Amino acid sequence: MATLPREIEFYTASEGHRLAVRLWPASLPARARVVFVHGIRSHGGWYGQCAEHLAAAGFEVAFLDRRGSGLNGQQAGDVSEWQVWLEDVARYVCSRNEAVGSADAAAGQANSVARLPNVLCGISWGGKLAAAVVRRYPALFAGVALVCPGLYSPFMPGLCKKLVLAAPASARLRQKRLPVPLRDAKLFTGTPSWQRFIARDPLALRTITWRFAQQDRRLTRYAREAATFLHLPVLVQLAGQDRIIDNAGLRRYFGRIPSRHKMLIEYYGAGHTLEFEPNPQLYFDDLTRWCGQVAAQASAF
Repeated sequence: MATLPREIEFYTASEGHRLAVRLWPASLPARARVVFVHGIRSHGGWYGQCAEHLAAAGFEVAFLDRRGSGLNGQQAGDVSEWQVWLEDVARYVCSRNEAVGSADAAAGQANSVARLPNVLCGISWGGKLAAAVVRRYPALFAGVALVCPGLYSPFMPGLCKKLVLAAPASARLRQKRLPVPLRDAKLFTGTPSWQRFIARDPLALRTITWRFAQQDRRLTRYAREAATFLHLPVLVQLAGQDRIIDNAGLRRYFGRIPSRHKMLIEYYGAGHTLEFEPNPQLYFDDLTRWCGQVAAQASAF
């Protein structure tokens, strides 16, 4: 059921890793580049419908599979430090900006091709990552969309586990495998065909290392504190029937964001993965319209 990307390219990420990116070039003259980051269990192959919709509307779409996930499955579910996740995203965006500059120089036409505004879109766990990325690298992005972002969740570690994760761990313990808590496909969607897709997906992440869990806690703290640093345009999209995300916590988070251009949209009957709703068209349309507004605003300056 997954929609295949039109292209796959590779870039050199932080620590010298070579990572794959799923690409959907714009069907029309590109208005902006939309860079997606995905959830803890998923990968870019889950979200091809939305990517196709945005590409048809004139957006260049890049879906970054996180290191240790999806097409980048080596060292599955592991990371050395949480900052590496942020640096990977920034490295990709900078590489695309540099590619435009190199093309200009090769043609002897400095600045003849305007760099596309970059819009960052984080889905589920990727929403937490996106908030952290724009806090650390605000100049790289014209806007950020947080789709059912994993900033607050009943599946996060309780107090006892937080204390254990905060303690120093031996090299052996850091590599200990832990199950991803979101094992039931029904948590993601009420659509049976998509539940079967999730359950059978060979690229879905099912375990993480202890080290990943430790670094995730640090990322969560940094991303939660990011709210007051978000001065760029922000879109938050919530699913009213979400069983993974604490929507009340996210509404409070949204209230702390100082941006003058922020919007919250809730789809009251929808489950966590908006892509997997029986009719996700409204979600696609809302995200596309907002990206268009961000692109127009960025082009005006």
